[in-house]
Amino acid sequence: MSSIQTTQPRLISIATFAAIVLCALVGTATAQNVLATIPIPAASAGQVAVDPSLDLYYAGGGPNSGGSSLTIINGSTFAVVTTLSGSAGVSVDMLQDNYWDGTLSTGNVNVYEGGANTQIISIPVGSCPAAVTFDCGHRRMWVASQCGTGNDPVWVFNANTFLEIGTAITPGGTILTPPVVSPDNGNLYVTSGGVSREINNKTFAVSNTSFGGTVLAIDSLTDHIFAAATNELQIVASHTDSLIKSATLTYTPTAMGVNNAMQHVYLLNSAAGTIDVYSENAKKLGSITLASGNQPSSLAVDSIRGRIIVDVYNTGSKSWSVMVIEDLTTVSKCGYAGSCDY
Repeated sequence: MSSIQTTQPRLISIATFAAIVLCALVGTATAQNVLATIPIPAASAGQVAVDPSLDLYYAGGGPNSGGSSLTIINGSTFAVVTTLSGSAGVSVDMLQDNYWDGTLSTGNVNVYEGGANTQIISIPVGSCPAAVTFDCGHRRMWVASQCGTGNDPVWVFNANTFLEIGTAITPGGTILTPPVVSPDNGNLYVTSGGVSREINNKTFAVSNTSFGGTVLAIDSLTDHIFAAATNELQIVASHTDSLIKSATLTYTPTAMGVNNAMQHVYLLNSAAGTIDVYSENAKKLGSITLASGNQPSSLAVDSIRGRIIVDVYNTGSKSWSVMVIEDLTTVSKCGYAGSCDY
C-alpha cells in the first residue's frame, strides 16, 4: 500500500476525532456568543438589514428612534463603514446588492449601490417614506409611510427600473411596524390602524387577514409567515393564510426574525431583555438573555453565518448599539439543523 493510501485512514480518524471534540466543547457552550457590540446614533435605531454577500449590516432609523440616519457596519471587522443622514428604514436587494431607504421628512426614497455607498437615484413620493421591504421573487421594493397622520400610504417600486408601480395605496391607518411580503404570492402584510391587513400584489386591493396577528417575519423556503397577536406567536401558511401552529407567550414580541438555514424563529422580548428562540413548529428551543439594562428593539438575521443582528437600547447609559450574536441554541442538540452531524 502506498504512503498516500496508508495516511488517508489516519487523516479521516483525526478529522473524526476533532469533530467529536469540537461537538463536546460546543455542548458545554451557552445559547449565545456575543461577537460584537457596536455603538450607533439613536437616529439609526429602527430597522435592521443584512447583505450576506457583501457581509454588511445596515441600521436605519425612523420615527420610533426620534431621528433618521443609516449606519453601515462591516460584518467581518464590526467597524462602522459610514453613517448617512436622512435615512428612515432600510432593505437590501439581494440580487443587485443595492440598498433602499426612506428619508422620512424629506419625502424621498433613495437607492444606493452597496459597498460603494453611492446614490443611484432619489425618488420623490412625499408623505414620510420610512420602512422598506424587499420582495425577492417579484423583484419589488415596498415602502411604508410612518407620518402618524392616521392614513399612512404604501408605495411599491420595480427593483430593476426604480419606477413606481401604480399609485400610493392607503391601507387605512397609522403604520407602526415594517410591513412584510408573502414569500408565496408577493402580497404585502401590513398592520395599519392596529388592524392586520393584506395588500394584493396585482390589484393592490386591501383586505383584513383571517388570522389577525401582526406579521413580523417570513421564511421564504418553507413559505411560513410569523405573526404576533396579543401574547401569542402565530405560524401561518402563506399560500392559504391559514393558521398552522401557535404558541402562547407571556408577552407580545416587538419584532421577529428567521434563520431559514436552522429554521429558528427569533422573538424579541424588549422588556425582559431576551431573545426567545422557537422552531417553525412553535416549539421553544431556548432563550438568549442580554446583559442587564439591554432592551432588544429590532433585528435582522444572517442565515449563512448563523448570526442575529439586533438594535439594542441600554437603559443605564441611555444609548443605542448594534449587537451581533452567534446563535448556539441547538448546535449541541441531536436532530436539529446546524447540530454536530458527522
